[in-house]
Amino acid sequence: MKTLVLSDIHSNIYALEAIWRKEHDSDRILCAGDLVDYGPFPREVLAWIRGHDVHCVQGNHDGWVALTYRRGATLAAVPEAERAWVHLNAGLVNEAEVCFLESLPKTLAFDLDGIAYGLTHLYREYNEIVSLHAYDQFLAEAFDPTARGNISRLILGHTHRQAIRYLADNCLWLNPGSVSYRRMDDPDPTAHYAVIIDGKIFLRRLEYDRSPLYSFTQVVQLKEDEMKAARFFFGPRE
Repeated sequence: MKTLVLSDIHSNIYALEAIWRKEHDSDRILCAGDLVDYGPFPREVLAWIRGHDVHCVQGNHDGWVALTYRRGATLAAVPEAERAWVHLNAGLVNEAEVCFLESLPKTLAFDLDGIAYGLTHLYREYNEIVSLHAYDQFLAEAFDPTARGNISRLILGHTHRQAIRYLADNCLWLNPGSVSYRRMDDPDPTAHYAVIIDGKIFLRRLEYDRSPLYSFTQVVQLKEDEMKAARFFFGPRE
């Protein structure tokens, strides 16, 4: 069985579709949240997620876009100096799409290839789980009691940093990295994701055409600190 593992898509339909062209033989798709915000194409991403029956949890940006929509704080409703990606996204999505974002669970637990997994968006801010004690403590806090005792693999997103960390021979956490972009200290512009094939994890990266995203950054008017990362990661490389 082949499972595609995604996270932090951030309204980037071009990276998402590029990954699917390569991994379209996947039997199952998981996503650790942050479908929207910090990108220009939230509706397209949400349509793709719903159309491909993705098993997904809610990321902090998913909740933030939904809340911003509910408050009516779309791009035209806020001063130019305060305009952010979240206001742009909130103005693009509709009621049904916001209800979908609001309906996403915070955690999921399931078996895959005979192994018990937990899926959630984040641990604590941008920290990593560094010990078995911290792992067990987090499961006790975040997951239903009937599921948490069996989870030996935890899938997380949020940090945008691709990694597998073994805490014991039979216990690990996995971050597939961000489909869309890195942190500013890691200039790699490729799409990051993972696949699990018959229980074995593979971390993958993929070049894709970023020019439509960069073109969007040339015309949208948001506050400068919101645009910096987008121009850096979606723009041309020397």
